[in-house]
Amino acid sequence: RAVEVALLTGRGLSWWQEHARETGAMRPWYIQLTLPRDALHRRIAQRVDEMLAVGLVDEIRRLLAAGVPPHAPGLDAVGYREVAAMLAGQLPERELREAIVVATRRYAKRQETWFRNQLRREQGAGSRTAELWMLDATESPDKLAHRIHQRWTVLTAPGSPLPAPR
Repeated sequence: RAVEVALLTGRGLSWWQEHARETGAMRPWYIQLTLPRDALHRRIAQRVDEMLAVGLVDEIRRLLAAGVPPHAPGLDAVGYREVAAMLAGQLPERELREAIVVATRRYAKRQETWFRNQLRREQGAGSRTAELWMLDATESPDKLAHRIHQRWTVLTAPGSPLPAPR
């Protein structure tokens, strides 16, 4: 897409994005899908149980036996790191599941924090909070699509609540 824009217009995509911001021609709004904390924790635990049930430990055991070092890129991912520690005798097997669950929860929290901070930086001070819309990810995809379409229709209509171009 970026190459296509540059070839067709003679200017890079970054120039068009900056120009749109400066002129107010581009007024983005953001959608953040969220899960209630208990639902997120439940899904994380279910996912960890599934990973362990389908052979995560055996997969990592085979990688290590094939000569992949435990500190290799990829083996430091959540879940892999904990299994490698268990296989090295650094984590009791009975604590493996909970260690992966806790590490995954922490990772999810870091993702939420990162996303929230990205939006703050993008919007900047004095921006209208109406541009960030949080939706419950437990709703059906059809219902979410309908709500997003309704919002889009309202925000793109004449006299919409979006800030006027600068």
